[in-house]
Amino acid sequence: MESIDRLLGELKAEYQASQKIAELKSQASVQAQTPSNPTFKTSDINLSASPLDKDLAQIKAEYEAQNKAQEVALQEPQPAEKVAGPQLEVQTHRQKVRQAQVWLKKLDKNSDEGYWFDQFAFKYSSRIDAAIDYLQAVNEFD
Repeated sequence: MESIDRLLGELKAEYQASQKIAELKSQASVQAQTPSNPTFKTSDINLSASPLDKDLAQIKAEYEAQNKAQEVALQEPQPAEKVAGPQLEVQTHRQKVRQAQVWLKKLDKNSDEGYWFDQFAFKYSSRIDAAIDYLQAVNEFD
């Protein structure tokens, strides 16, 4: 935020300097035409202050919008990551399903572990899902 304020300050200073130069040039030309015109000087300053404020507000809004867009872009995964993320998850899930299937084939249904697993798997939609959760709990996955 400090950099925004600093940039706005620099822009304002540059703008005011250019306005003063333009004002001095116009005063010199006006003084050459008329001896003195104090109302011209005051109205010129008032008119230039309002557009300056509008310009600075617009620049600040554009800068903040640009920063926000950059932050959002940094937080969103890149297109390659968007594709790679779901593919990696699918591959990992397939690998877990294969390992769970192998484990279920080796499981003796008549053993204590087989009986316990049947009770455990009762609340799951499939025995594969139950086996995946069980194997994750006991860290059997590679």
